[in-house]
Amino acid sequence: MRYLEKTVPPLRFPEKYTVITGRTGSGKSSILDAITFALYGKTTRTDIQSVKLADVCRPNGYVRVAFHQGDERWDVTRGFTTKKESYLEVTRDGEVVQGTIPDKERTIRDVVGLDYDGFRNSTFVRQEEMKELGAASGSERLAVFQKLFRLEIFEQALERAKERFTSLKSDIQAKEAEIAAREEALGRLPGLQQQLGSLDEERKVRGGRVSKLQTDFELHAKEMKDLEAKHERWVKSSSALEDQRTLLEKETDDLDRLREELDRLKETKAAHQQRETAARAAEREFELAKREHEKRRDEIKNRIDELHRKIASLRTDIDRETAFSSLRDEGRLEERVMRIARELEWLADRKDLVRELSEEQARAEKALARVHEKVASIDQDSFVLTEHKRQLEQLKDDLRQEADDSHRLIQPLDDAKIEALRQLDAVPFTEQNEKRLEMIGQSVLEKAAKRKRLDELAILLRQVGDVGARLADLELQRKALETERAALETDLAGLRSSEDIFVASKARLETLQGELDAERKAWHLLEGQAKALKEQIAALEADAKKLKESERQRESLRGELEIYDVLVNRVFHKRGVVMYAVDQLLPELEIEASKNLSELTDSRFGRIRLETYEEGRGHGIRILVQGVDGQWHDVAEFSGGEKTQINAALRFAIARELASMPQIGRTFGRMKTLFIDEGDLGSLDTEVSRELFVQKLLRMGEVFEKVILITHLAEVADKFPGRIRVTMTPNQESRAEVLA
Repeated sequence: MRYLEKTVPPLRFPEKYTVITGRTGSGKSSILDAITFALYGKTTRTDIQSVKLADVCRPNGYVRVAFHQGDERWDVTRGFTTKKESYLEVTRDGEVVQGTIPDKERTIRDVVGLDYDGFRNSTFVRQEEMKELGAASGSERLAVFQKLFRLEIFEQALERAKERFTSLKSDIQAKEAEIAAREEALGRLPGLQQQLGSLDEERKVRGGRVSKLQTDFELHAKEMKDLEAKHERWVKSSSALEDQRTLLEKETDDLDRLREELDRLKETKAAHQQRETAARAAEREFELAKREHEKRRDEIKNRIDELHRKIASLRTDIDRETAFSSLRDEGRLEERVMRIARELEWLADRKDLVRELSEEQARAEKALARVHEKVASIDQDSFVLTEHKRQLEQLKDDLRQEADDSHRLIQPLDDAKIEALRQLDAVPFTEQNEKRLEMIGQSVLEKAAKRKRLDELAILLRQVGDVGARLADLELQRKALETERAALETDLAGLRSSEDIFVASKARLETLQGELDAERKAWHLLEGQAKALKEQIAALEADAKKLKESERQRESLRGELEIYDVLVNRVFHKRGVVMYAVDQLLPELEIEASKNLSELTDSRFGRIRLETYEEGRGHGIRILVQGVDGQWHDVAEFSGGEKTQINAALRFAIARELASMPQIGRTFGRMKTLFIDEGDLGSLDTEVSRELFVQKLLRMGEVFEKVILITHLAEVADKFPGRIRVTMTPNQESRAEVLA
């Protein structure tokens, strides 16, 4: 802080009683802050949220503290390098202790036996604590007791228990919602089982029809094989009658072109059917993905709407972070108001500063009033609101994630669907093309037969030699052909009926094939539906087991909720373990404080009574003093000097109690040095009162090996054998020197 130069020689406290003197603001209390900074890296100033360590210790600044613990000498040096990097050095009997800064800090806590709060409360008696004991509010006195005796740990435990209580209630609600959803889903199980039974019956019927159609198809196929031979004879006989070569050439001239067109139409039809199938599959996949996305999106939106309704139903609009921030602001502003009040007392003769401080005090009190209003509206719904907001943000993130995922999944499907439709449009095949294909196919069959006959005639013509002999030969052939033709005509007449039967059988066979394909398709569709139903039923049956597990978990959560309800409302509550602990402390403190008060007032007052009380939801401690009239009065009714004596009597009793407590972890420990910062001596308006106060301080040596007082009163300082004077240079730098 303002100790910008190294203190040479270092400050020592060799005397049992030492006083640190100096004018107000010269840097006396900074010595106490230097000790806690070196040991714990904290000070009373850094306890204020707005003050940082960098505001206390400048670059290249440091503090070195040496002390004895048993037979061992310990040196602790903490500070900042010129690069603003913190460091901590610890030595034991001249040997350097290795490790990181946290490791060394743990070593210091183990050696001292106390953490920061325990060390401060056991070793330091500060002026503000003395005044807070005589505060008008019993709840403020209770807060001082909680701080000094480290009972605020129960406040922290209460907050943790409240958080867990709220969390458990949310978990139970979520588990009950899950159980309700599973029970609703299981309610559909009988219907699905009945639907599966109906599908099984329909599958059996369809299977029988498929088997029957398969048998009919096989019988007709066998008949077709017998009729095909007769059909071939019919075609052959019909072709034999076509003997006119010129007519055949004319009729078969475009056969190759028709065959090419027929092949092209068949390829186009096959490609069209393939792309049509692909396009339909792409459309189905896209629509399915789109419906799934809309379903998930609507579920998340419904949950968001439900959370908004829950938030709207809460009694407060202040969440946990705002509540904690308001509580911290309340403490900071109260400290600020008290600090300004003290400064106004100190600077009463500086009108310019008093005016500025008064304006600052008004602003601080106005801000404190606003914060009080916020704090008053804090209740348990603040933690529920925080949880709802966290869940709301999570659901919004889920909604955004769902939108991103759906876009990432659906966009490629949409692109694939559009591409499949584009490819389908690139290969059109209309009903007119279908008719054209059928017509050309029939024409190609007919003209192929004629082309065959034409080729046979062409071969016969190439074999013609001598015309005369050939004519005679042809005449013989003509007669043979006429005979053969007559036989063929007779045979053809007999085959005509077979041909009609063949055509009818072929049509019947094609009909059976279509019916068989349709029945197979329907049967396979039923198979798929039955498989899907079986999977749903299996999933629901598995959910029945999960339902039992969820019910067991819900009961477990309810049991834990009952435990935390007891902790919140009975154990960690002020009417529980906190007040019990305070009640155990008060009897011993009453005895010691009464003794101290008698010594401080020269037996004018000699009895102090401490009692806890509970009014409505408020808890506190009453400090009652028996007055000269024999009646009991609250400490707030006494004058400033009398109140200081009462506060000192009680605070010295607390110091003795803390010093006499056994070592308990890092909460309490036997400390041998007592620092008293001012002690509010300025409010003692008589020399006798101050003399009695000093004598009491000297008697504190019965409990502590060293008693060190910080004061700006020279007449008090003269009573102490050891004296250290703190001054302020013209450059506003603090200097300390040992006088005696």
